[in-house]
Amino acid sequence: MKATWRTMLDGSREEALLAVDLYNQTRQPRRLEGFLIHMHLAWLYLLQAQFHRDHRDYHFRKPNGCFERVDGEPKTWDLAKSVAERWPQIGAVSKNLELTIALRNKIEHRYHEAIVLATSGYAQALLLNYEEELTGAFGPQFSLGEELRFPIFVGSLTAIGNARIEELRAKLPKTTKDFLAHFEADLDPGIASDQRYEFRINLVPKLGAKTEVDTAMTFVREADLSDDERAALQELGRSGRVVVREQVRSVASAGKVKPSVGVSLIQERIQFKFNMAHFVKAWHVTNCRPLGDSANPERTDERYCVYDEPHKDYLYTQAFIEKLVRESRDAESFERFFGYPPEAKTASGTTPAAESA
Repeated sequence: MKATWRTMLDGSREEALLAVDLYNQTRQPRRLEGFLIHMHLAWLYLLQAQFHRDHRDYHFRKPNGCFERVDGEPKTWDLAKSVAERWPQIGAVSKNLELTIALRNKIEHRYHEAIVLATSGYAQALLLNYEEELTGAFGPQFSLGEELRFPIFVGSLTAIGNARIEELRAKLPKTTKDFLAHFEADLDPGIASDQRYEFRINLVPKLGAKTEVDTAMTFVREADLSDDERAALQELGRSGRVVVREQVRSVASAGKVKPSVGVSLIQERIQFKFNMAHFVKAWHVTNCRPLGDSANPERTDERYCVYDEPHKDYLYTQAFIEKLVRESRDAESFERFFGYPPEAKTASGTTPAAESA
């Protein structure tokens, strides 16, 4: 029998796939509205699955501690509340969600395609952020990557298609323009330019003869470009016709960290003292890896930890770091997870002990 959180997660993934399917149906008259509705449901179920798995209460309660109820059932947090609890500090992911939640109620169907065009970067970021949260919290086995592909399209690749896009852009209603301008007026520039807030790409056709290892689409790391190439790319980007995207190359243990690094990352983000003893306690509590004398050190919970056989030690995932940050967000959560109350940070902070975790 599936765990409750797994059932919730399956529902979340189904909603996300339905959202993308609707968005890619270009003849669907309300595809943006359908996309946002189902993506927001996907996000809500994803965050609830995390809360449920981590034994975190996600219900509205009255001052006396009793549940608020709707039709006799306990009232659960809505998406806006869930986002605020997941990201207490404002960032690109939470602002993208805030924008798309507000946008959903402002779609004028007479100008639907113009609004789709103007907001496509926010919609793409909403999906990519979902994938990051999904795989970061529950592991790569839940990725949507095997089920979603880059769509075949015309758009601005032809002169006629580009002219049509310019025509649609000119029809964007003033209410939508004003809404986007007002929303972004006081937005931190770092968030406004973050791909997690609005995902923008440039598409460049490949030239030259095809080789045996060639593919129709190749991703190029910005870091691999020369200064001249990067300047040319930025200039091309202003016309909206060009694509470069960060590529994650095959690197052993990419994204994993050693215990001392994990301790430092967590200590920077929470208000209490966090040292190697806490880190060791955390992997004991989560049971994400066997004890040091285990005959089968590779039997880990891969969401949180992997065994590095060449070095005979363990590496920890970003999902594990994020979980410990969430569990240490306040004194009550900290004590519930670790079994004892937190200590205030010293003036000099804390220094991780040796690599013993």
